[in-house]
Amino acid sequence: MKHLSIPVKYLLIPFIGLLSITQLGAQTNDTPATDKDGFKPSGNLWGLVFGDYAFKSQNDTLGRGGGNVQYKGTNSLNSNNIASVSNPVPANVQSNAFQIRRAYLGYDYNFAKNFSASVVLANEQTLLPNNQNTTYLKYAYLKWANIWKGTDIVFGQFQTASYSADYGVSPLWGYRAVERTILDLHNIDASTDLGVSLQGKIWQKRNIPDSARPAFVGYYLQLGNGNSATPETDPYKKVRVNLYTALLNQKLVLGLYGDYSTQQYSPYHTSNTTLNAYVSYQSRAFHIGVEVFRQTNQNSDIYKLYNPETHKTGPANDTASGIQTGISVFGSVRIIKNKLNLFARYDFYNPDTKWNTNNVYSKAYAGITGSNLNSATFYTQTFVTTGLDWTPNKRFHIMPNFWYNAYNSMMSSSGPDGTGKLFGTRVVKDEDVVYRVTVLVIFNSSKNVTGNGFYN
Repeated sequence: MKHLSIPVKYLLIPFIGLLSITQLGAQTNDTPATDKDGFKPSGNLWGLVFGDYAFKSQNDTLGRGGGNVQYKGTNSLNSNNIASVSNPVPANVQSNAFQIRRAYLGYDYNFAKNFSASVVLANEQTLLPNNQNTTYLKYAYLKWANIWKGTDIVFGQFQTASYSADYGVSPLWGYRAVERTILDLHNIDASTDLGVSLQGKIWQKRNIPDSARPAFVGYYLQLGNGNSATPETDPYKKVRVNLYTALLNQKLVLGLYGDYSTQQYSPYHTSNTTLNAYVSYQSRAFHIGVEVFRQTNQNSDIYKLYNPETHKTGPANDTASGIQTGISVFGSVRIIKNKLNLFARYDFYNPDTKWNTNNVYSKAYAGITGSNLNSATFYTQTFVTTGLDWTPNKRFHIMPNFWYNAYNSMMSSSGPDGTGKLFGTRVVKDEDVVYRVTVLVIFNSSKNVTGNGFYN
């Protein structure tokens, strides 16, 4: 995900000015009084920071990972200089670092009974080649609540329904400070987008007993640029839909998500279509959840047929639709109430189930171009994390954890490259192994700790 790199001072000046105006207003006779319904305008300044001390003990020698994979690249924790088949990195070179991976500064203001606004500045590691943190405007939206009964409308830079909004997988997983969700990890969708969101409850009943009957059926219907937090660069838009419900006194959450976006119409029509389903159950003693996704990248693969007998490719390009799939299983167990939890997660990701070893690709999933038939570009990933969540205070978490990502080439030990020649022996399997102590600090006065964008 790309972000605008803007000097911090230029972002903070209008933000501080807004806070100053708010404070000055509170000291004058123009301060809005409580209305006839008992509502009084109010605001809340909040924030969070999380980071780690990380020790990387094992390196994938080809520097694989892609997308938002935290420790992709070379052996250095602070560098994403990508390795290759001809330029591998040592597997056993160790490194360690202190790092702040995210800092939020947000302000929410309720200025009328049905109207509120939120602004969030984020300083995050971009995971681009320079690997530097970037400060940018992550959220900035206006919400008109109950535009009709049970439905809100949101304008601006909002949380997307794919995983980051309420009842999405990110707040259900609850450990964004440890790792992104599988959709976020592999750039299936972003957590923020600019557009309009219609959201609320299609049906809701109060005082539902602890039974299989749902307490409500909620939804999101969103139309956005599909460009995350960067400016729009094409005329196409992204449509997102999410339906979710909660059963058994809201212990059991079920969700179904889908999106569609066009990438281009010429010289051939390419588009992305995502389907995602998830379930989460949380009791006082434990929490478990599962999500599965499938994204079809229509006409994303450009290739020529390869003849293994002559070692030559066909004369003309053809197109095929790549399909990305993944499954994520996550959970936690309470050891000491409000003090200590054990958490764990397992992911499996396949970047293209339609990939064929008898083709020579010039373009494939995620926009990869060039002679890409090698172990450094086509591989499945198996991700595992586990750790302890020690909470001396509900807004202060210390989480020693283990981070592991394994790569398995989708190719045999030899095969064609973009010129029809044979490679030599490839690295088929390898992994990145990291041991960390992660710290999460949340500072605020009234915002809920486990939702509303905190872990997105």
